Amino acid sequence: MKFAVIASLLATATAWVLLPIGQRPAATAGFWFEPVSYESRVLGGSLTAADLDAIARVAREELAIAFDGFRIALSDRRDARYRVRVVQELVSEAMHRKTWIAGHTFVSGFGGAGEVSFLYFASGAQVYAPPDLPRPELIAAIGRGIGRGAAHEFAHLIGYAAHASRDRGSYEYHAASRPEQYFGPMHWGEAGPVLEQRIGRK
Repeated sequence: MKFAVIASLLATATAWVLLPIGQRPAATAGFWFEPVSYESRVLGGSLTAADLDAIARVAREELAIAFDGFRIALSDRRDARYRVRVVQELVSEAMHRKTWIAGHTFVSGFGGAGEVSFLYFASGAQVYAPPDLPRPELIAAIGRGIGRGAAHEFAHLIGYAAHASRDRGSYEYHAASRPEQYFGPMHWGEAGPVLEQRIGRK
């Protein structure tokens, strides 16, 4: 019985892949925030509930901009094919040394999950902010940083494996430590054709 179920699932997956992209259901992407917090002197103390709501709204808007025109349905579903969640912080312990990182992904089969660090992007927005940036604009910059970081991780989940882009204004740039992550427009570069091939355009 188990082998019959596996065979059925494989047949269904194969049939889906062989369909022309335009006839496939839109890919599903889930994005949500776990409980997060942040405090800094620059912000005048802790982020309020209203601040966190604004950050989440801007992050989702940034994702909508990033994937505008692609055949992907953005939501907060935790069972979506592609999933990225915002967590308090992410730490790598490679080479016996702790390093705070922006995000990472785990690809599995026809989907996968990723995470981005709230602490990394909240701190980064302050580091790269112009002097005397008004507080509401700094809050928005945190949201942009997170949304663009999530777009980067979604690109990996969808199929863009490279991690060496040198286009600082692109979502797939190899590092999140730059002003463009938070300020100014952003675009797809090398990952654009890969996304179009994998999920198609509307």
